[in-house]
Amino acid sequence: MEYFYARLFTVSPSVRALFPTSMMAQRERMFAALRQLVWSLESEPQCAELLARLGRQHRRFGVLEKHYEAFFTALRDTVEQYLGSDWTPETSSAWQGALDYFAAGMRAGAAAAQDSPPWWVAEIVSHELRSPGVAVLRLRTEQPFPYRAGQYVPVQVTRWPRTWRPYSVATAPGAGRLLELHVRAVPGGLVSNTLVYHSDVGDCVLLGAAEGAMSLTPSDRDLLCLAGGTGLAPIKAIVEQAITADQAASHQRNITLFFGARQQFDLYDLEDLQLLEAACSSLRVIPVLSEQPGYGGLTGTLPDAVGKQSPFENTEAYICGPPAMVRQSAAALAGSIPAGHIQHDPVP
Repeated sequence: MEYFYARLFTVSPSVRALFPTSMMAQRERMFAALRQLVWSLESEPQCAELLARLGRQHRRFGVLEKHYEAFFTALRDTVEQYLGSDWTPETSSAWQGALDYFAAGMRAGAAAAQDSPPWWVAEIVSHELRSPGVAVLRLRTEQPFPYRAGQYVPVQVTRWPRTWRPYSVATAPGAGRLLELHVRAVPGGLVSNTLVYHSDVGDCVLLGAAEGAMSLTPSDRDLLCLAGGTGLAPIKAIVEQAITADQAASHQRNITLFFGARQQFDLYDLEDLQLLEAACSSLRVIPVLSEQPGYGGLTGTLPDAVGKQSPFENTEAYICGPPAMVRQSAAALAGSIPAGHIQHDPVP
């Protein structure tokens, strides 16, 4: 990847302006995307969907039609360089065919999204430091911002141009509603630390198009929601949407939300959740702490706490949090909830 980007920037110096100052994360993401594309070639629908998404995503980086040829030419030359004597006419033809297919798929995805902006400007109208290293921000966009409860949005801050990081929206869609983000500052995190410690009311950020497959399924089944840390954000949006949908349909289903954290002060949004619980008799909020045994609520890990509550009947589950917690929770629920009724975004 170092060779690829060096070659690309040497042949097309103007392209360098599309990328962040530090290229380490970019090189890793590029290699991961290329690996995923190559393996997905055996499934045309999967590959076409991935290419279309990459084409849409690259609009926010400022990628234009003229950039595709330079990018894929440099990629082909890089593969040739590293294959050495194994680069045969047959190999060259195979790679050229694949790269042409990649470029066509990305172009088509970008063209299909031309009716929407490549990014949205959003103003911070509220900023609260809720616990050490965790802030809740509320944003107002200049233009309507389309998304579904459960999705996440890429965010770019003024301090670090061309560096985007995804954050889930914690509010269900609605006319005139603010977008709520829950952000945890991570060591070395350029965007997260800026949003938590160096942002204030009146500052503006850029938002990319909403992404993510987790969303509320229309049904009359009860809801079981598991949220670990700031993984609460998309779960909270889904709960809000479910309550609104039930009220509109004059129907009430049981909604149980397990909110897991290490210490009591990590339950940064518990007060808001309890207000929501007080306003909706069908919602039950259960805090779970893994490192504070004396706490009055449940203690232990989320997977263990939920496992003790099973089995769950006529229920669908939504899970978000650290990857290990998502995997273990899904496994704990597999015995009582069919796999098709357990939703979470792909775990790295």
